[in-house]
Amino acid sequence: MGELACPLQEMAQGMPEAPAILAPHRSYTYRDYHEYVSGAVANLRKAGLSEGDLLAIALPPGTPYPILLMALFRMGAIACPMNTRFPAQYLLETLERIRCRNMVVPYGASVTTVYGRLYALAPRDLVDDRLVSAVGDATVDLERPSAIVLTSGSAGPPKAALLSYGNFYRNAMWSNENIPLGVGDRWLMSLPLYHVAGLGVLFRCLLGGASVVFPASNENIEKAIRKYEITHVSLVATQLYRLLQTPEGRSALKPLKCILLGGGPLPESLIRKAHMEGLNIFCSYGLTEMATQATTTRPGDPINKLLTVGKPLRPGTVRLSPEGEIQVCGDSLFLGYVEGNEISRTLTEDGWFATRDLGAWEFNGYLKVIGRKDNMFIAGGENIQPEEIESCLCRQEGVLQAVVVPVEHEEFGATPVAFVRLEEGRKLMPEDLQHALAPHLPKYKIPRYFLPLPENDPFTDVKVSRKELITHAYHLLREPK
Repeated sequence: MGELACPLQEMAQGMPEAPAILAPHRSYTYRDYHEYVSGAVANLRKAGLSEGDLLAIALPPGTPYPILLMALFRMGAIACPMNTRFPAQYLLETLERIRCRNMVVPYGASVTTVYGRLYALAPRDLVDDRLVSAVGDATVDLERPSAIVLTSGSAGPPKAALLSYGNFYRNAMWSNENIPLGVGDRWLMSLPLYHVAGLGVLFRCLLGGASVVFPASNENIEKAIRKYEITHVSLVATQLYRLLQTPEGRSALKPLKCILLGGGPLPESLIRKAHMEGLNIFCSYGLTEMATQATTTRPGDPINKLLTVGKPLRPGTVRLSPEGEIQVCGDSLFLGYVEGNEISRTLTEDGWFATRDLGAWEFNGYLKVIGRKDNMFIAGGENIQPEEIESCLCRQEGVLQAVVVPVEHEEFGATPVAFVRLEEGRKLMPEDLQHALAPHLPKYKIPRYFLPLPENDPFTDVKVSRKELITHAYHLLREPK
């Protein structure tokens, strides 16, 4: 399958009055959505963009964002969503890496050009016009490059992954086959659009005829769920944990048809608590290189299966190497990494992408993620897989989340340091945790130091950065001996 009729245009023709985008001050039906995207295409061309050009988007979440994205996809330009919290210098260096010369910024934002010629466009100039009488039927090419998305960079510098329209389209189609989504459903945009999971929400809603909801910047998740009558939401572990801490959060989550969990490790204690609350949770394993979900649990799965990350969305797209490394392939696999003018993608001889994540199969085809090959370190000559220690910690009473990182040590080369998040009201007692781990782990795997896991922003931080935690540990411990 190459070209196909534009899904947005088909929705605009088939269900023109159905709500497509909902927001506090401005909402769009599918007819509106299509007409404003058509207008944005015309404005982008007037601004000098054409097929194959790159456009960075450094905007906060809101209704202009999906209109701009869909316009770029339709005209064959390449969207480059950027984290709005990047320092200006880092942002410009990132754009230089991918050879992007154009960027959309909010009105009033200042961008210092340090290379080449950077065009800074304002969203109001691009998305505030609707084109009612678009000529002809719009089409999209599934194989054409459509977006450059930065990987999370949790284990190192982020890479710039190039994805096609078909990567997003197919992944969303498979996801909707597993998690029903249709007209009348509303998916809360609780993840950033510079992350692949946020982009996945846009495509799933588009293909299902559902609404994507952008809450106000001052609205928390539980308030937004109630206010906009949300049916579906994507959460990372930190977001779910915070919602489960209050009666208001638990009450907001109970009516939801789907709580899709992912973006990093899901502590066993957290999943058990959510299951005991009767929540409709779906646990997933995904990666930027697969346009989000690779595996997901199924509707009605029991708790033992919810403690995995589910089955492959499509048969034959996930396997384990003889060493236990998770490998992926299929129609949602990305086109390659962008570095300058080069695009590279390293695959096995038979066409599989090695994720560097380690896993095991359980329950006739359900995947259990063990950890990352990148995270393993050596202490005193012994291999240490941090996720093994984290799993043991999360089984201890009162521990909600744990991240273990190495810190240099004079005698052993490195020593494990554990960052933990405890239930509210509990005090961090390192000796008690060390004693609790002793029956389950050899002595060299038991952390010497236990530190509180820093709070992060539940609307923007999708993954914990181990690199940042290592730096944080050095700062707190002042290079322990």
